[in-house]
Amino acid sequence: MPINRVSQRQEDQQRVENLQRAAAHLRETGAPPELAETVDFVLTDEGRKFIGRLSWKRSDQEKPNLPMYMPETLRADIKAAAAVAGANLEAEAQMALEEFLAGRFTPGQTVREPRGEASKKVNLNVRVNADLRRRAENLGNDLLAQDEMTWAPKASHVIVSWFMDRLEEKFVNPQRAIKRGQQAQQTPQK
Repeated sequence: MPINRVSQRQEDQQRVENLQRAAAHLRETGAPPELAETVDFVLTDEGRKFIGRLSWKRSDQEKPNLPMYMPETLRADIKAAAAVAGANLEAEAQMALEEFLAGRFTPGQTVREPRGEASKKVNLNVRVNADLRRRAENLGNDLLAQDEMTWAPKASHVIVSWFMDRLEEKFVNPQRAIKRGQQAQQTPQK
């Protein structure tokens, strides 16, 4: 067994013992009983679930889910290519927004399919930092207001456009996608 697992288990056991001693100390010193009971609770299965829920809530607030509506075939292609390349879609989404904010990536405008000819649509769900999303959407609105773009891309538009570019590269070389974005940026948009 690797040394780091052994040391982790020893640290975990020490923490359990510290919590047990803390609960005993609270009882011995006459602290309100609910304090010792709460420390004891943390060591139960329900307490473990409680701690997990606290961690999940923080994650939900910092990186809320961003559902991106797209053709089912596109979602399947993105997920398959990313899996083969070992790419993390959450990290790719973050890179897309960062590159857009830095002015190194310009998303292509979404082209709608003619009415009645649309393929089946589904969501691709990715967790993205809430502040990063807000800044990207503000930039999209600013670019539209300044007539630098003819549309205001939302964070989801930026990410889907990035994924489509990355799909062409099989999610292997992000620098090529960035360069393509720079070339698109130099081309005047109508």
